[in-house]
Amino acid sequence: NPILNKEIFPKITKIKKETGIDINSICCDYFMTNSLSRNSKSFKEENLKIFNFLIEESCPSNDIKIIDLPLLGEESLKKEKIADDYKNLLLKLENKILDNNLTIALETDLDPNELKDFLKNFNKKAVTVNYDMGNSAFWKFDIKQEFLCYGQSISNVHIKDCSSRDYTVQLGNGNVNFNEVFLLLKKNNYKSNFILQAARGPNEIQTAKKQLLFTKEYVSKYFL
Repeated sequence: NPILNKEIFPKITKIKKETGIDINSICCDYFMTNSLSRNSKSFKEENLKIFNFLIEESCPSNDIKIIDLPLLGEESLKKEKIADDYKNLLLKLENKILDNNLTIALETDLDPNELKDFLKNFNKKAVTVNYDMGNSAFWKFDIKQEFLCYGQSISNVHIKDCSSRDYTVQLGNGNVNFNEVFLLLKKNNYKSNFILQAARGPNEIQTAKKQLLFTKEYVSKYFL
């Protein structure tokens, strides 16, 4: 992965300058199958070294501000021992995260009140929330309750649509109430990124263009 190879960092900088596209955040799906919890089957000491490298070198060198940490499935914080491991790890690294001008955005399957309670352990600038609207629809979370619990702690947003049957569908074909989500984001003064994690299609480029236009309509309606 280029983000783990210091020799490639100059190339990343060159591409950013050529395209005008910054890398504001990274989503570390890697840790879903290479756990940071000693109580997980996929834990290795190497995983901790990689996480520290991202915090100390990779993200600062590439001007990345947010590390999205997905804690789902086998890494779910609903598992008490895993939750304790991540709490202790993030508390241990909290000062290092802040010193490197970073925030960790947690993407979890905790219900709104559970996530609110977990966040109480940390400095609000160090540990925040990744709001994945598709996941929330899939798990049938109450949107208003989510924003009451942690609306002010959301640091980035995944644009995704899901139904109760299909985990990812084309935007607009699932159960996400996009108007309500975008209205609540606006009311909570959200000013960060929208990251497309939408369903793929047979023609990747055309599908991406269609879903980008879909997203722009809501961004224009509520934020411009």
